[in-house]
Amino acid sequence: MKSFTKAGLVILSSVFLASCTIPSSNEQNEEREVLLETKPSPDETFIPVDLTIVSIGDSLTEGVGDSTGLGGYVPLLEQKLEEQDIIKEVEIINFGKRGNRSDQLLKRVQEDQEIRQSIEGANSVIVTIGGNDVMRVFRANFPSLTYDDFSAARVQYEERLSEVFSEIRSLNPEASIVLLGIYNPFFVFSADVQEMDMIVEEWNHAASDIASSWDHTSFVEVADIFKNSEDNLLHTDFFHPNDRGYSLIAERIEEGLMELMNE
Repeated sequence: MKSFTKAGLVILSSVFLASCTIPSSNEQNEEREVLLETKPSPDETFIPVDLTIVSIGDSLTEGVGDSTGLGGYVPLLEQKLEEQDIIKEVEIINFGKRGNRSDQLLKRVQEDQEIRQSIEGANSVIVTIGGNDVMRVFRANFPSLTYDDFSAARVQYEERLSEVFSEIRSLNPEASIVLLGIYNPFFVFSADVQEMDMIVEEWNHAASDIASSWDHTSFVEVADIFKNSEDNLLHTDFFHPNDRGYSLIAERIEEGLMELMNE
């Protein structure tokens, strides 16, 4: 077999290299199409979105103790969320009602058409409930309180809270839900009421378990905020948060909402 000459090898090598490095016009067009198809599209999370949030519950949602009278954590949370790059505008519809217990909130969610329609159109729902259930037991049985008094009431609270979640989900399967825990306001008085810490912890544990059983739902702890702070976070009634207390609550709720949005 006749071997290639040195000159022939040089020519063949040149042709081979040229074919590798200089694609035809058709090949160039095909490469451009592939590049366009594989080029990543802009991440939608960088497009600011509008949020509609419905807040339901007791005096913590109404904002009792807020010196501005603007609604406690609600306006603070709006401001904090709008500072997030991924959020454009926030509207929080406040259905907080002072004194609401779990049975009363459940009835409102079941029967109040304004609340129901607002939940249907919401991106998120924030729930504050339970503190007045505990206070009802405390007031009804003081000074002869027993652990069993709170245990029986907690079982009823768990059932009603589960029904509240079920109602929310039936109205809006996609909305994120944030449930705020309760706190013990009696720590400022004396050791005689420190057993309330245990009661509050058990109620929060039960509420957290219920929240964890639902998708896209978060339980937000706040009891530690009040217990561990060196500053006074309570209003002059020694029960509701003051302005600083509401600010810290708003921060915790913001964290809970952002975690759900980033899921």
